[in-house]
Amino acid sequence: MMRSQLSFFLFLLFIVPVSGQQKWALEDCIKYAVQNNLNIKQGRIEIEKAQQNFRQAKWDLMPSVGASSSAGYSFGRTVVEGDLVSQSYFYNDYNLRASMDLFNAFSQQNEISYSKFRMRAAENSSRNAIDDLAFKIMNSFYDVIYFEELLQITTKQKELSQLIEKKTDVLVKTGLKATADLLEVKANLEKDELTCIQTQNKLESAWIELRKAMNLRPDSAIALIKNTNPIIEDQNSNLDIISLYGSHSSWSPEIKSYEYDKEASRKNLSVQHAAFFPSLGAGASYGTYFYNGSMGDFANQFKANQNQYVGMSLNIPIFSRNANITKVKLARLEYESAKVRLDQAKQDLLYEMVTNYNDLKASWSELTQARKQFEADTLAFNAAEKKYDQGMINVVDFYTAKNRMSNTAGQVLRSELTVEVKKRIIEFYQGNRFWEK
Repeated sequence: MMRSQLSFFLFLLFIVPVSGQQKWALEDCIKYAVQNNLNIKQGRIEIEKAQQNFRQAKWDLMPSVGASSSAGYSFGRTVVEGDLVSQSYFYNDYNLRASMDLFNAFSQQNEISYSKFRMRAAENSSRNAIDDLAFKIMNSFYDVIYFEELLQITTKQKELSQLIEKKTDVLVKTGLKATADLLEVKANLEKDELTCIQTQNKLESAWIELRKAMNLRPDSAIALIKNTNPIIEDQNSNLDIISLYGSHSSWSPEIKSYEYDKEASRKNLSVQHAAFFPSLGAGASYGTYFYNGSMGDFANQFKANQNQYVGMSLNIPIFSRNANITKVKLARLEYESAKVRLDQAKQDLLYEMVTNYNDLKASWSELTQARKQFEADTLAFNAAEKKYDQGMINVVDFYTAKNRMSNTAGQVLRSELTVEVKKRIIEFYQGNRFWEK
């Protein structure tokens, strides 16, 4: 028994850490966020609400049918043929009614169109929210990747400073270096330690943003998988961004949402205009009653007391204290506002695409040069390290070469990730929703 418990305990020790450290690629993070992000869930609810409003708008074309019944017992004194007598009786009636709008200046048809456009706007708004979330996750994902790798760079620089401190301490003891050089090395070591702490703090902040966007627990333990494919220049370097804008804006959920909002506002204007026109309706009813003071039993009275009604009603608006005019003016202003919002969204999208494309080209140029500079700085640092060991240069010159190489390594890393992000954004403009594959 003890052996089986021990085996189970060891099994847990082995399994739990492994299962806790799940490895997630960028696509995995986005898919999880789309299923669990609270804003996306709220967007799905808004779609369902818009769908219900659309269905109800179509149901409003149907006739309205209702039934009612009442019963009562009356007692007390009343005058019958000149005499005051005590009398009591039971009364019971039944009614069935139906009504239907025949003409209301196509208000209901416009209400259906309005609800349909609002539903389409909600659907595209939700889809656009998913796109925004995907890129928010992507930025947070690469922020974590960046600070993780930058922490590796700063940690290596700190370890190098620790090694230099040991070497310099030996050189000071042998008289080949001055004590001031050792103090300078220690000061740089403390600076490297501070840089590591700052980078670690930024990494923690990046993790918090990523977990929040994904709706993960703050203590969730996951590991990210970085794209290991080499960063190379692609065919997007000579892209016609204006032509790409034309094709992307034709299906962009953001633009579609604003377009449907504009169409909904136009239909709402038509709905408000209908209040100036007469409306025609039809109605019918059937009823009967029972009165125990009358001759005959319930069945006979139910049949004898039947009454039917069929009629039509015409409503002509004359004066509504300027309410209809005000509603039309407000609806027209909302329509104009919707058109401006659409134009603004198109302009913002165009310049967003131009900016991202320019950033892609600029980042690639910076990456190309940063790689060359890193190669040169590495060679310069190796030479400076040999000269420092031989006492040919002072500690300030050595750390100048060391820090320059470290900064260039960070620049290469930042440029590589920027190129990766911008390439994915341009591919999205081309219709590649990469997280759905």
